[in-house]
Amino acid sequence: MRTITSNTTPPPTLRGVSDHSWHARAACHGMDPDSADELFFHAPRDRWAIREALETCGMCPVRQECFNYALDNEEKEGIWGGMTADERLHWHEKVEHRLDYDRVLSVINGRSIQLSEHERRTLIRYAAAQGWSPERLAFTLQVSLNWARDVLREEARAIEDRDNFNVVLDTNPFATACQAEVDGVEPSGAGLRHDGDGPERDRSKQTPEPVSRQVHTAALINDFRKATCLPATTTPSPCP
Repeated sequence: MRTITSNTTPPPTLRGVSDHSWHARAACHGMDPDSADELFFHAPRDRWAIREALETCGMCPVRQECFNYALDNEEKEGIWGGMTADERLHWHEKVEHRLDYDRVLSVINGRSIQLSEHERRTLIRYAAAQGWSPERLAFTLQVSLNWARDVLREEARAIEDRDNFNVVLDTNPFATACQAEVDGVEPSGAGLRHDGDGPERDRSKQTPEPVSRQVHTAALINDFRKATCLPATTTPSPCP
């Protein structure tokens, strides 16, 4: 039986890495290249060019897409999305600490979406928890197989430390540090790595304690229930 489909599905809000279809709808599309360079990549104090470029961006229907493209591709020169280089500087500093779960979920589902450093770490943690193979992670992030194997091993170790020793992990240390700065206090765990391991981590001040039974995950309890008692090689003894 044939499956009847329709074209009523709304387009995705997140554009892929190779999706440049928004270029054709830009207000600057079709402009002479030399004139576009003079306007959008102007001299430092060319006020007339800056004003003309911002007026052009003000009527552009894809200004948000242009702004996102500049952030994802680290375009720090010129005017993009109706903002000058100085106006975008603050956004460029924050983009690596962005955590958009829609982007992470889109990459998990197979789309090619630009991820920030924090989003990549979140995806790697998810891949390690779900038992992804190094080949799958390497294909998803377009990285080498050896690198994918190493980061999966490190994340598996961090997850094991969390489950066995109840180590609290800060999922967004940048936001924690910013909030601590606003409150005027020192952030908890300052100077320590939050990914579970590393040479900078001060282990002398940490005393691992086994977690109590009530905080064990259901998956861990089920694994214990499925465990079988192996037969002894010498004197047989009943399984405890």
